[in-house]
Amino acid sequence: MRKHTREIELGKITPNLRIVYSVESIEDIVQHIKRSGQVEPIQISFEHDSFRIMDGEKRWRACRKLGMRSIRAVIA
Repeated sequence: MRKHTREIELGKITPNLRIVYSVESIEDIVQHIKRSGQVEPIQISFEHDSFRIMDGEKRWRACRKLGMRSIRAVIA
């Protein structure tokens, strides 16, 4: 089954606040996205009034840090 990706505004996505990451791990992804772009979409679900991250929070945080306005995502 092929998954369809969509561009979703970063501000419409709510992070999973239970997960903690090191600054270094986010910075590694920032550098990777600068070199190669966003290679893999994040996975999100729609809950209440916003999208919730299921997988890919570090990529979401890195894209925000880079000042991107949207991110490629698969909606589960």
